[in-house]
Amino acid sequence: MSATSLKDILRKRVLEDMVRAVQPASKWKLLVVDGNAAKLLNAICKSQEILQENVTVIEELFHKRPAFPNYEAIYFITPNERSIDRFIADFNQDKPLYLAAHIYFISSLEDALFDRIKKSGTTKFIKNLKEMNIDFIGLEPQVFTVDLPLAPFTIYNPTSAAAQSADLQRAAKRILSLLITIGECPFIRYYDPSGNGNGPCAKLALLLQNELDMLCKVDQEFPPPSEYRRAVLVITDRSFDMMAPLLHEFTYQAMMSDLLIGDGKDVSSPSYASLDENDPIWNLIKHWHFAEAVEYIRESFTKFLSENKAAANALGQADDKPKGIDSLKQMKDTLSSLPQFQEMKSKFSVHINICQECKSLFEKRRLDIVAGVQQDLATGETTDGRVPKNAILDLIPVLDNKNGTPYDKLRTLIIYIIAMEGIQDNERRRLLETAKLSIEDSQAITNLAYYGIQLSPGQASQGRSKAKDKDRYTYWGSHKLDKKRKKNKASNDLPYDLSRYVPLVKRIMEDQITNTLSREVFPWVNEPAPDQLGITTAAPKMFRFTSNGLVAPDPNFPHSLRTTRASWVNRRPAKGQTKSGGNESSAGGGGGQEKQDLRRNGSRIIVFSLGGLTHSEMRTAYEVAKDAQRDVIIGSTYVYNSSQFLDILKHLHKGMRAKHPLAPFMA
Repeated sequence: MSATSLKDILRKRVLEDMVRAVQPASKWKLLVVDGNAAKLLNAICKSQEILQENVTVIEELFHKRPAFPNYEAIYFITPNERSIDRFIADFNQDKPLYLAAHIYFISSLEDALFDRIKKSGTTKFIKNLKEMNIDFIGLEPQVFTVDLPLAPFTIYNPTSAAAQSADLQRAAKRILSLLITIGECPFIRYYDPSGNGNGPCAKLALLLQNELDMLCKVDQEFPPPSEYRRAVLVITDRSFDMMAPLLHEFTYQAMMSDLLIGDGKDVSSPSYASLDENDPIWNLIKHWHFAEAVEYIRESFTKFLSENKAAANALGQADDKPKGIDSLKQMKDTLSSLPQFQEMKSKFSVHINICQECKSLFEKRRLDIVAGVQQDLATGETTDGRVPKNAILDLIPVLDNKNGTPYDKLRTLIIYIIAMEGIQDNERRRLLETAKLSIEDSQAITNLAYYGIQLSPGQASQGRSKAKDKDRYTYWGSHKLDKKRKKNKASNDLPYDLSRYVPLVKRIMEDQITNTLSREVFPWVNEPAPDQLGITTAAPKMFRFTSNGLVAPDPNFPHSLRTTRASWVNRRPAKGQTKSGGNESSAGGGGGQEKQDLRRNGSRIIVFSLGGLTHSEMRTAYEVAKDAQRDVIIGSTYVYNSSQFLDILKHLHKGMRAKHPLAPFMA
């Protein structure tokens, strides 16, 4: 057994505990879903997998549906009045739509709604009624969301206390669904920088604790008996780390999401919709640095050509040694020359396209310069370890770059303001003019105040304590800690010039594992005894990820990263590692780990971020799980790329008073 896979658990719940569990005499059955259930279902499995289980058709609850009076129907629906009333209407008519019903609710059913069903006269048609408690989306094996994309508006600028409370209650109930699904009743702690216990994290922590307490009272079987220590759930929020959603990230998944799905591009592009755990290449490389991902794809593609004589013949290389592939464009051209090799094309084409598009945009937008300035500001030092003395001189070329996008310029300017702990109003106006940014972009900067960011020197920040004695949980303090570590041992953190910043959420996970997470900044709801947590004082020897037969680069036999590569590829070798060595420590994210029970090593760590999560922060969960050999899960209200986060910033002052412009791409 390895780390928990939320996706595997959810697949089992849907396919085995629901679809296969219904075995009507006629063999065939239907599946009826409402909007919320359909969204969950699409994230768990493909429609074809369900149809293969003797399901004749998948119907939408609120659409007009034909009657199938000889078939039994599975209702996978939300336990609310609207869905329940529609179910009742299906059977409270002269000719019911179906022979019988098997009702599976995505979450717990309130007593009043249960009574509504009992009094409706439909109970004679109901063969099963169960609460599935899977009202959350498992994005990846160790990542989940509670699907509240507009939560930042109610968390940071609520139109009323009731609006904030409603969203926090939704989040609490959906986190509860996760905890029921994985069988955990965790100890809870929360981010409380002001120390007054009145922030959104504290409110969510108390709501969730109340939900758990009530569940334990009414369900004597929860939590289920376990040989493992109780989990720890740490609740933080977006204001804890405002650098992570703004910095350019150059791991494969994050870079693709940032450059190819950002700036208003179509998030549902079919080219990227197929990138999931069923794609072995994606499964292996999505958390690798882009340079390593490109090299792996290039070498794998070249290896295929060298081992496949038919492909060599098609390319006219039968009489010679394989020439190899030296560029992304060559790979793309080669694919076009081999239309008969469909399996190979489907395996490589989407990744070759992603790599080529990302590389082209990187060069066109001069992201080497942009990201270099961002990293210096975020970490508080340059690549050679010096403190940036004239940050404004480095910033101006980024803001004045004719090929730079407004999003690139705005991101860098905000990072500068955060790093400088505020700038004067007249300086801000000059920089906005230099960058030729819009009034809407300027509003995004003003709206940083909702997150407690200091906009002007000496201005008291809202909500966030600016205490120097909490350096471990500040941007520059965290980076200094990394430098101390690297003097003693090689680090798993990506040692690339443009990937020096480590998301602060990683510190939360590491400190919780060693029980050094600050009790002042992260108080407990109910503090456990130290022997209840399973303390780890040192990380065990790391193990490697593999996936479906694809093996990560071996540092003992490093593949060669070409010396002619662009400057953004530059990495500084960690102690004991060759400069050209593959990054074994880059987590594969969903790749197969060595089969061992990580929960025996200590409490499962769950981190939940109110207000959003980034792909770089998702990656840290896999890194910590591998380094510490602990079961780690990370979740949030939603996962955003940088463009989506900036769009939220631009409109945050509007609250939820009107129909929101962000709703379409977050639907």
